[in-house]
Amino acid sequence: MSQILALSSAVLYGVADFAGGVATRSVDVWRVTAWSQLLGVPLLAIGIAIVGWSEVTTADLVYGAVGGTLGLVGIVALYSALAAGTMSIVSPLTGTMIVVIPLVWGLATGEQITPVQWMGIALAIVAVVLVARDHAHARLTRTVALQALVASFAFAGFFIVLDRTAEASGVWPLVSARILTVPVAFVVAMLMRSAAAPPRGSMLAIAAAGNADVGANIAILLALQSGPLGISSVLTSLYPAFTVLAAVVILHERPTIQQRIGIGLALVAAVILVV
Repeated sequence: MSQILALSSAVLYGVADFAGGVATRSVDVWRVTAWSQLLGVPLLAIGIAIVGWSEVTTADLVYGAVGGTLGLVGIVALYSALAAGTMSIVSPLTGTMIVVIPLVWGLATGEQITPVQWMGIALAIVAVVLVARDHAHARLTRTVALQALVASFAFAGFFIVLDRTAEASGVWPLVSARILTVPVAFVVAMLMRSAAAPPRGSMLAIAAAGNADVGANIAILLALQSGPLGISSVLTSLYPAFTVLAAVVILHERPTIQQRIGIGLALVAAVILVV
């Protein structure tokens, strides 16, 4: 079940990144971030009711707040990169790093990986690298690359911190995260004079980004609470394939042959790691 949840989070993160990237092409990144964080709150409330909880400790809430801070940094950095660079290369670049950091952390803390799982991990890494192969006209500047790397380390830290929460706490760690991130995002947006409600034309994309992000956060939190960090993070790191698929279908971005092979390998890796 933890593997299925982690794979579900990859799909939802892919959708969130696509929608957020679309929104930030016409709306300031902090306005998108603040409003997407706010618009995802109702779904989080539904998640609390459905998942339930038996005990919530102070440590769970602190881990959630720290994770929320890292997640906010990651979202801002990623949306900035997506707005400035080609969507089908920025997202895979972050995914490549997200594979490695939590996996190494998990191994260092005693997690065990079977030979079959190593095969799936290897395919996942190759898949992300191939998906990252983009057109010769892709805009990958030094600034965009730096933003993508900041997002990578922030999201990796987000997974590692959430892995410390107890299963008995349900999704309450995400509540403490959202209590922190929503006001912070709006304060920063107000300081930058970009806290006003977004234009109606972009609201749908922002709402989609916010709700997909919350859904992904719930899925990966439950996966980490019930399963290993390493495998869960590898499955989640496959999200760039779904971002690229969304860009292909909706924006008609044309993937290269390498990207198509990468998407295929990502699906094979997902089957190996889930079964």
